[in-house]
Amino acid sequence: MSGEETEQYELRWRGRTSGPYPLAEINRMLDEHDIGMGHEILHQGKWMVLEEFFAAAIPQPEPAPELAKVDTFKRQPVTLAPREKKRALSFKVSVASNTEVETDTGQMAAQPARPRNRMVFAFLAICLGFLGVHNFYARQWLTGLLQVLLSIATSLMGFGIIAPWLWAMIEALVVRKDGDGIEMT
Repeated sequence: MSGEETEQYELRWRGRTSGPYPLAEINRMLDEHDIGMGHEILHQGKWMVLEEFFAAAIPQPEPAPELAKVDTFKRQPVTLAPREKKRALSFKVSVASNTEVETDTGQMAAQPARPRNRMVFAFLAICLGFLGVHNFYARQWLTGLLQVLLSIATSLMGFGIIAPWLWAMIEALVVRKDGDGIEMT
């Protein structure tokens, strides 16, 4: 066993300290969303957030050397370089008409979702909140579906849309994050 596997770390969240935990336990808690990258960890006598800890602990890979491939049309080397936003290898191929065409192999990587606008969320909650439109906008699918069903149920019972609309008004004031956990701007 190496020293890193047996080393224990303390965690801190909002002033409360817990632990010590081995690194494997910290990774398990992260995977199960018991803790987040914003938690602080005591490492070498200094508190730092987990994001900084893992960025410092994991060695950064060396930039990949550029690969060369011979163009079958011109018999000239073509440079192959990895793209930052794609996991797949991307390269340019010269076609017989001397134009370069960018070719992708593999799948596109998931790009991080853009944060939702809080003002649009609140506007949708005020205008169409009883239908849950604001929750669909914020990627909170289950909550939006529940609001639609509650609207239908209360309307059929003769109570109208007052209960789901009040629910939406409260959400317009309270909800700060979208369904992906991203803070709305």
